[in-house]
Amino acid sequence: MESKSIVYWAPPHEVPSLRNTVSDLLLNNLVKTRMMCEKVLDHINPGDKVGVKLHIGESHNTRYLRHDYVREVINAIKSKGGIPTLIETQGLGMSHRHRDISDNYRIFIQCRRNKDDHLKIVHLHGFGEDIVGAPFRFIDGENGIDGKMVDIDGIKLKKVPVASGLFDYDKLVIISRFKGHPQAGMGGAMKNLGIGCVNKHGKALAHYSESYKVNTRRCDPSKCNQECIKACPVNAIKIEGERAHIDPSFCIGCGGCIEVCPIKKAVKSPFFDENDVFSEKFIDNTLGVLAAYGRERIRYINIAIEVTLICDCAVSVNMPVCPDLGIFGSDDPLAIDKACLDAEIDAPGLTFLDPKGNWTDPIARGIEKFHALNPVVDPTMQIDAAIKNKIGNINYELTKI
Repeated sequence: MESKSIVYWAPPHEVPSLRNTVSDLLLNNLVKTRMMCEKVLDHINPGDKVGVKLHIGESHNTRYLRHDYVREVINAIKSKGGIPTLIETQGLGMSHRHRDISDNYRIFIQCRRNKDDHLKIVHLHGFGEDIVGAPFRFIDGENGIDGKMVDIDGIKLKKVPVASGLFDYDKLVIISRFKGHPQAGMGGAMKNLGIGCVNKHGKALAHYSESYKVNTRRCDPSKCNQECIKACPVNAIKIEGERAHIDPSFCIGCGGCIEVCPIKKAVKSPFFDENDVFSEKFIDNTLGVLAAYGRERIRYINIAIEVTLICDCAVSVNMPVCPDLGIFGSDDPLAIDKACLDAEIDAPGLTFLDPKGNWTDPIARGIEKFHALNPVVDPTMQIDAAIKNKIGNINYELTKI
């Protein structure tokens, strides 16, 4: 690795103004996104098929990567002669769930688990081709199980199932909204690689310590229609004697069996990994993606606008923890995430109303906000894991544009 990586930074200088001059337009975040593209998208050649990896946000989430930023990236890629496609992977699970808010109001959540439900959110959040100018594709297939197993020498993992469709593209642009995360502490470029570019099996390997299991005291095939067998996309379940059995060597941890089982507690969910283990595992996934695809073929843009405590997978209400930090770009996923984290630490915290209706005191500059608001997480865990796996450089030079 070089002694320092370059991280470009467009600061958040949007100021109150009644003018509509060129100088004011240069402060616009969309204009700055395009300027960032001119700096970092130096790897794209005419005719390149370019995968633009993003996270579209969960249903009912109002804090997610806005399509306007993505459209600027798409236009920049086209100006260089590239052929862009928006790419994404399916979330854990196989079907959506619902919550009844009142007698006549039901919302559907966790809608990113299969192609049909996921596409509805794609269009709801403005990522249709008619809006952003590029087609949309799931690189892990309709059910999120298409993958290519890659051998690595990671901290915890030795094999990583990278989404197979990733290899259909000559170049990648990873565009992420920088924010907090309830397990990893923060989410940015590295998590978009290590969770966003693997299939369901890869996500399960990072999140869980073991596979799903049948509760032999509860399971009774005579009381059901063997829904679990029909739901399993990899045929890991079969009836043995008077009970179902899940073969752990085939199970990919998708959770489809437990979603459809009509017998309460007949299937046991695996325990979530401890946060430090999760960080090490998803960084192992990141290593697998980089090793299989090629570091030199990827560039990164982090949109550090509306920096919330929790990730885009959530439905819950989230307020920003600090002012907007700006837009970052680099060819180094570790350096760009570290630069965003350092900017978050240096920024003042924002006040917000607590459940009792009282305004909180803002968190002071110099304090890491994600950890301060959620003490069980620590973003530096993934930074340390990335250093061990040689994901990139911890030292960076911040270049203002």
